[in-house]
Amino acid sequence: MIEHGEDIIIVSEDYAAPMFDSLRVTHPERFLGVGIAEQNGMAVASGLALTGKYPIVYGCAPFPLTRAVDQLKSAVAGMHLPMTILNSGIGFGVPEFGATHYNADDIAIVRGIPGVRIITPSDNIMAAKLADFSLQCKEPLYVRFDKNCEGELYAPDEIDFNCGIGVLNDPGDRANAVIITCGCLINDCLNIAKVAADGGINVKVVDLYSLPFDEEELLSILGDLPVLTVEEHNVNGGIGTALLELFNRHKRKNAITRMGIDFKEGYPSVSGSREYFMKEFELTPEDIYKELKSLL
Repeated sequence: MIEHGEDIIIVSEDYAAPMFDSLRVTHPERFLGVGIAEQNGMAVASGLALTGKYPIVYGCAPFPLTRAVDQLKSAVAGMHLPMTILNSGIGFGVPEFGATHYNADDIAIVRGIPGVRIITPSDNIMAAKLADFSLQCKEPLYVRFDKNCEGELYAPDEIDFNCGIGVLNDPGDRANAVIITCGCLINDCLNIAKVAADGGINVKVVDLYSLPFDEEELLSILGDLPVLTVEEHNVNGGIGTALLELFNRHKRKNAITRMGIDFKEGYPSVSGSREYFMKEFELTPEDIYKELKSLL
């Protein structure tokens, strides 16, 4: 995109991702490393946006957001600056760096900031289309990247970031329930839908990849079906909470169960793998299938 004249500048927060190696060689003027200074990085990016550049702030979870949330509120959202914040890591997506890098509350934080769109790409096609969307978008974007989101789930013309909803498994009138999720949990939920179908349970699987989303469209997809939300995020403030708020606004009475990370015992006192924590917080495919059957 830089080769085609787009005025993009990468603002990297001490995160030497290999994907930027060639950029640093071919276009050194388009790469700005600010070091371990996330607040400064967001402020610098805001200044670049005010001069007509398109800054992309890139860092490892959760720091591009949690260390710079005031700058996001006051500068980026407050001045409606078109730019993108890329946060590399969802939930327990980068456990190799320890407890400081758990990113389980970012949706809740950003949903409280007016004028920022949250996008969780779920496959390579969506990630590629997001690049074009970001340059056309007039609002700030907060993007939650996950290294485990690969493959191709969508055709390019099926993706609409303003709508924010993808139905990836639709049994039509035979549907008994809906699972709503995002990110790499999409693949787990699609596999669960196949297992459930063998047991006589027909499940719609909905990818809620952008917030805010088209409320009327989602309500139409759900009908009066029971809903299970599944997310690698704090159970409070994430997509499950967004659904509860939606139902309340529209006086809907769908049964709903929320699955997510519950810190009722406090933050984890131990470090572990992503698989360890998914089991610890009962977010494995077996747990999700069990909860689905309980919902019905």
